[in-house]
Amino acid sequence: MAFDLKTNNLNGISVITEPNASLVALPSNFTTKYDYAQIEQPHLIKELMYANGKGSILGFIRATTNGKEGTYESDYVQHGEMGRRMTTMSGITATGNNFTCPRPHKLQVRDVVKIINGVTEFQGIVSSITSPTVFVALSDTVAFTFSASAVTVQIDFSNRSLKGDNAFDKGKTFKPVMYQNHTQIIRSFFEFADSEAAQKVWIESKKGPQWLHEDMEVNSIQHDNKAELTAIFHNRALDTAPSTVAGFAQGMKGVVQQVEERGNVSNDYITTVQDLSDMALRAKRQGTCREFTIYAGHTQYAKLRELCASVNAAFINGSHYGAFQNEPDMALKLGFVSILLDGVQFHFCSWLLLDDAALIQSAAINPAALAYIMVPSGTMTVTENGNAISKPYINMMFRASNMTNRKRQTKFFGMLGQQVREDRSSVEILTEMTNQVVGANNFWVGRKGVFYS
Repeated sequence: MAFDLKTNNLNGISVITEPNASLVALPSNFTTKYDYAQIEQPHLIKELMYANGKGSILGFIRATTNGKEGTYESDYVQHGEMGRRMTTMSGITATGNNFTCPRPHKLQVRDVVKIINGVTEFQGIVSSITSPTVFVALSDTVAFTFSASAVTVQIDFSNRSLKGDNAFDKGKTFKPVMYQNHTQIIRSFFEFADSEAAQKVWIESKKGPQWLHEDMEVNSIQHDNKAELTAIFHNRALDTAPSTVAGFAQGMKGVVQQVEERGNVSNDYITTVQDLSDMALRAKRQGTCREFTIYAGHTQYAKLRELCASVNAAFINGSHYGAFQNEPDMALKLGFVSILLDGVQFHFCSWLLLDDAALIQSAAINPAALAYIMVPSGTMTVTENGNAISKPYINMMFRASNMTNRKRQTKFFGMLGQQVREDRSSVEILTEMTNQVVGANNFWVGRKGVFYS
């Protein structure tokens, strides 16, 4: 075979062998192999290998936000979520016809309510309002026999009026519950000898000439990893924490913290069809989403695979779901990725971050590590700045204004930027970011052991 000098290197990158003398390495034209491949040649991404993997753990945020990013200008972001339109209230103390509620009931005379005492269901009509938390109801059948007992009342059920009755004198108002998350600044610093600056490589791209530097790329990947770990796992410091009192920044609430505060949590692994059925029932009670993705570590993913495989009954006349004809030259595939159960669709995704031996989230290191995070698919309507808008369930936001964008603000010093006396150059990367978790009641966080009391 004749000698064949390729115009591309093994990374598939078109190398500029004779860069124009006017080309200057600036933050604006710096890139990484991964960023380049994403735009220019996506099929090369899987080829970017390192000894222990590429080192990048990006993916969860990119997948769950549909690849979209937002911006904000203040020190926090805020959105409102409407509660249920139809209210059922538990923990009401019933004595005879008097009902004392743990919070305002918003009932009016002539409202019809359903009352459940754990055994029997009664129906009654509100005859008078004693206070915002106390009402009197008369039975539509036999007399109430309550004596300081706890009951559950379906508040929003019906009402009855006589001919000629006056209209209700007031309407019900529904106020959204407001949720906030705060800004957080993440910094990285990298320094190298000026002689190493010659290691940069110029490449051609759709954006024009861009340059690469291997050590800077590794530091850039690590910075992005820290940003994603922060968005998922960071806990905002308490107002009274020693670190806060000492004057350190409190930071944002990560996705896990917000789900633990407002969503669903579980102990141990999902192992049976009944476990998924219980989750499906909770999903129906909690919200309107009927499609979820479970991002699982190795052990949880394996148990989900076993769960799906066990549904195929291996006995005579047993039921077979998704059965297929196997052939001698056909490999058996057991990587189940989706199951429709009780009207709810569950998708399974292996999340390598939960198995990374270098991270505390790894089950091999932390006995209380995450087994999975389950994220709803689609969008939800929220109130923001007084307007109802549709948003993904997770939103990544970076601080920006007309003057600057702080998604990945890069500052160069030395040969690549501001001149310094030392024979060294440095790079500082700064990201100011936060996140929004919309409809946290549709999310799940599961731990591998007994963690939640």
